[in-house]
This record gives sequence, structure tokens and C-alpha cells, in this order.
Amino acid sequence: MSFWREASSVILLTKSSNLKNVYWDPFKILCIKRSEINSFLPNYTVFPGGTVEKSDSSPEWTDIIPDYTNTNLNLNIIGYSGSPAIKFVSDNEPGSIPKYLSLRVTAIRETFEESGILLCKKMNCSQPETSATVHHLDIDNIDRWRKLVQKNASNFIDLCNENNCYPDVGALHLWSNWLTPSLLKTKFDTKFFLAFIETPVNASPDGVETSQITWSTPDETLSRFVSGYEKLVTPQYYELLRLRQFTSFTKLTNFACKRSIEGCEQILPMVIATKDGYLTLLPGDGKFNNSEKYLEVQYELDKPMQDFDSDVMHRLHHTEEYLPKKIIIKNYTPKCKHVLPANLPNCKI
Repeated sequence: MSFWREASSVILLTKSSNLKNVYWDPFKILCIKRSEINSFLPNYTVFPGGTVEKSDSSPEWTDIIPDYTNTNLNLNIIGYSGSPAIKFVSDNEPGSIPKYLSLRVTAIRETFEESGILLCKKMNCSQPETSATVHHLDIDNIDRWRKLVQKNASNFIDLCNENNCYPDVGALHLWSNWLTPSLLKTKFDTKFFLAFIETPVNASPDGVETSQITWSTPDETLSRFVSGYEKLVTPQYYELLRLRQFTSFTKLTNFACKRSIEGCEQILPMVIATKDGYLTLLPGDGKFNNSEKYLEVQYELDKPMQDFDSDVMHRLHHTEEYLPKKIIIKNYTPKCKHVLPANLPNCKI
């Protein structure tokens, strides 16, 4: 599986209102538009994140991150139907920090590089190491540090040492694990974490990998996608629909903190090219096939999508450009005490 790369992403949420109402305190999500010069997903809207660098698992982090052996920071990935998850990427090198830490370091470093938001804490901070919320740490010469980290990921270690701080790994809650579908050549095994910040932080694109940054509600981003103003890939589309089920920042925070200890299901979409377009089957769907052939696109161009209907459906319809068009949920129960995505009308794309 050497062609797979490991990645990590933060779905960063903040309150969109100062109203103190536990039943209706809406939230916004940090969304980043990738610049047109990117070879992978140019002009797509994504959550901050990126590929793992060797320095993210450096043993030097054991001297920086307090309580780095904290067992509450799990990375429990469940495979299809409760079986062990398929291993697409290699383990960290001997002597390195464990992945439940290094992937959180990756997510925090990449968020800083792409948005300028530094999810770190000062040493000897009074907050518990598994706090529900995270904060932006405003350090001296933050723009200079951002450029240094963009140039070399190992400079993130220097940033923490020289500013007496550390990545707030305890505030990142495991949410989902998506793998790139067979239709796309560049393959990523991406862990998504939820993080909650009380008030919005002024974020700025780096002008290289990212061209635009917004704090938007799930409905705002989905509306722009449906109208054709933005492009979303399957994980972002699915997770925005899942987050759309929540109307309260407080309730979502509580749910994510409690649910994360359950782990999450490994999602490797199975793609079928049909007469009507691409059909993407997800684990739990009655037609999902957990065999090696799902690593390649299945061509059934003489059959309509209807031929693949099932009593249990957990799937998406995609356009010829492989943009999500519709999500179909029928008699499906998510694993790991997760929540189902909401539904949307057909996308006019």
C-alpha cells in the first residue's frame, strides 16, 4: 500500500452567536478554499489539514507535550463490520511518539500553516489536558513563525520550544476516518478531528496552498455548493451534512467529547460507474463489498443505479466530475455511536 499517504484534518467550529441558549446556539466551521495552483483538488473547499511529516512523530515531542501518554486520546479505528481496520499506511518508526499524538500534531501544524490559527497552550496552563474547547495562542512574530513552519515542518518543534507552548492535542476529538475512493489517483488515509473554539479567530490564507478562508455554517457552505459556487469532495460533503443535524454548539461539543472514546469506522468508498453516473457505496450498505476489488472502480455502464437498490442503503450519487449529488440513507445505523448525516435535495450541478 505504498501509494497511500497519511493525512490529518481539523474540523474547527466556533459559536456564531453570543446568545446563551443551550437549545439554539448555532456554530460556524472554518472552511478553506484550495488555490488553483494545487495539483490535488484545486479550487475545492476543504477543512484545514494535510499530510503527515516525519517531524510530527519526533520523540522530541515527549519533552514538549505534558502527559503525552494520556490514554484518553484514542485513535481507535474500526474496520468493516467490526473487523480490524485495513492497514494502508505504515506505523510510526520505533522510538517515535504514538499515532494518537502525532496525527493530532499534524492537524494542528497544518491548521497553523494554512490559516494562521495556532491551536497551542502555554506550559503550566491551568486548563485540563483533555479540555472540551481549544484556544488560539497569539505569540510574538507569529507571521514569521508561520512562514518558517511552512518551509520546514520541523520548525514547529522550534516554535513550541522557543515560545514555551505545546500543541493542544487533548482538545482534538476523533470524528471520522476517510480514505480516498478508487476513482482518484492520489490516495490519502485521513483522520478527521473535531475542535471547538469559543470565539472566531481572524484567519488568513497563505496565498500559496490556500486562496480563501471563511467561517460558515454548514447550511451556508452546502448552499454555495448546491448553487455551484463551491466544490466539495465526499468527506466534506458528508461531514457537513452530519454536522447539520446539530443546532447547538454546546450540544455538539458534549456529543463529540463523549462519542470520541468509541473510535470511528474506517470509510473506504466503493465506486460503481453506472449508466446514470457514479454510485458510491459506503460501509453498511447492502451492496457494499468488502473485497479487494473495491480498491478499483467497478464498471457497470449498461446498468442503471436502480439495479443496485438494497434494503439497507448508505450511499451517494455523484456527477460525472465525481461531485456529490445526493446522499441516500435507508435502514442504516452508524457505528461507534455516531450520528447520521442529514439529507439535502438534489444538487443542481
